[in-house]
Amino acid sequence: MKGEPREMMLRTAVLEWQKKYGVEDGDPLLASLELFQIYLANLQMGDAAGTGVSFQEFRESFELLDQRSKLFAKHATDLIEALRQVPNMRQQLRSYHAAAFVMTAVAALGAGVLIGRYLL
Repeated sequence: MKGEPREMMLRTAVLEWQKKYGVEDGDPLLASLELFQIYLANLQMGDAAGTGVSFQEFRESFELLDQRSKLFAKHATDLIEALRQVPNMRQQLRSYHAAAFVMTAVAALGAGVLIGRYLL
């Protein structure tokens, strides 16, 4: 019961902070705050049961999460860069198709002239 008023006060403070600075719901900072809230809730329950997660363990898991999120962001950046090159490939293919069409038309015209001259 003691934790509920604190949680409501914290939620109210976070909502005011979000409104003040225009932070969206999916912001990574809010996800970090939620993880810290989960840690504090587990710490309180662990203290009551005698099995709490040490701050060092929490910090290590948080650092691992940070490393993985940076790796994910790097992969996402690489993927976005590769996807941005696709329109350039389409433009190159269009120019290739146009050149192939012109070459085919010239070859057909040449074949028509040769057929008309030698066979007809």
